[in-house]
Amino acid sequence: MPKSTRKRSTGRVRSTSRGAVETITRPSKTLPVIIALTLWRWRWELACLTALAVVYYHLVTPGGWEFDPVPAALVMAAPAPVVLTVRPVRRFLRNRCWCVITRHRIRACLTEMRTLNYSGNLPFIVGCFSTKTGEAVYLWMRPGLSAEDLDNKAETIAAACWARTAAISRSERYASLIRLDIDRRDPLAKKHITSPLLDDTSGMPEAAVADDALLAFITPENAPSEPTSEPPAKADTVTSGRTKTTRTKTTAAVDDNHTVILGANGEDVSDYV
Repeated sequence: MPKSTRKRSTGRVRSTSRGAVETITRPSKTLPVIIALTLWRWRWELACLTALAVVYYHLVTPGGWEFDPVPAALVMAAPAPVVLTVRPVRRFLRNRCWCVITRHRIRACLTEMRTLNYSGNLPFIVGCFSTKTGEAVYLWMRPGLSAEDLDNKAETIAAACWARTAAISRSERYASLIRLDIDRRDPLAKKHITSPLLDDTSGMPEAAVADDALLAFITPENAPSEPTSEPPAKADTVTSGRTKTTRTKTTAAVDDNHTVILGANGEDVSDYV
């Protein structure tokens, strides 16, 4: 009998604790594509290891500095205190390390949440950039995926990235471009907040700081004077024999910044105008 012409399944079947069967589809990729994707995902780690190997090789080879293995390792570790001391360099390396870690954690989280299309492809991570509060990750959703697949998944992503919070937003121009804001720190959360308002009372003992002591430092700025009012307009006699009373609104300037509007009876109506 001829062999079956059906292709073998590229997925795997897993049995859950409740007896249900879950089929996980994996994309069918060739070996060159798998190698290229692996090199792309681990490019930063491979670049650092390659640089360390090249430096170590030039330190211990006879054609180089000809160090012993232990002195060569100490020479390679010598820049570490300088990097940790200089604040801009230390901050740059810290941010880059968190960006690399966040990329791996996002990919692992998307895999565990089964955010895949029917072909088994995950969203493509375009880039990860450092921000003042954490990282910003841009995802390009593959065909079959959209921003709705990440609804109510912000807490799961934040937990996977070891962060405080996470926010998911969609590009206004492209529906397939998603931004994940990973917040790790709050720049406003400080224990000690300095204020110039406390300069006058910073040197006083705590027992002397009372209501009277604080009120002594408060000086009013240009207290408003009494509003001046004009007398109401007199009645004018009309030729027809009737008397007509004209009510005019008058204004009295208290200072340059505040103007009082008075009614016919001398009442302040500034709040109603």
